[in-house]
Amino acid sequence: MKKTVLILVIAFISTINLLAQQDSTVSPIVKKDYSNKFDLKIGSGFGFMGWGDVTVVCFENEFNYKINKYLTAAISFGFGRSIGNGSGEWKVHNDYLSGSINAFVSPFRNNRRNNFRVGGGYTYINEASSYVSGIWYYPEYDIRYTMANQSSHCFNVIIEDEFKITKRLIIGAKLFLTGNIDSAVILGGLIKFGVAL
Repeated sequence: MKKTVLILVIAFISTINLLAQQDSTVSPIVKKDYSNKFDLKIGSGFGFMGWGDVTVVCFENEFNYKINKYLTAAISFGFGRSIGNGSGEWKVHNDYLSGSINAFVSPFRNNRRNNFRVGGGYTYINEASSYVSGIWYYPEYDIRYTMANQSSHCFNVIIEDEFKITKRLIIGAKLFLTGNIDSAVILGGLIKFGVAL
């Protein structure tokens, strides 16, 4: 696991250096407004599913379109996988796959180096879960598993802040809540990296 994390960090740093070299003609302090309408971001982080008892690693790909200086529209696709939930024999496993359409408002404008935005929208999410429904010790040891698969129509509430390192390279952080009328489905946060197209 440590070797995998190290390889991912080295690959990420190499990508940043490559993009920064391509953008080396731009001054570190960009004084002009950005004219890029589209950007692509990837993100990774952690979330809590259900009643907060299931921890998942979350991944997201997001495509943004700036409508004007205050409004942005986005579509995103995400997935998550649970880690280390339960103890001993009572393991719980959850995965999800989601697609979202969101709109964002940038109260301080989205054409500056720093872009704080809040938004919301619609998500269609599919969850797959498995858990131990019972353990019998007599007359012989037996574990019963239950598997469930369900889809939900959900709403999103998102708070996000992003910063342009160069004219093209973006880093940001996102807090989000995805849920429906009955309950929250996922509550979590992501670190995001992106590039203006």
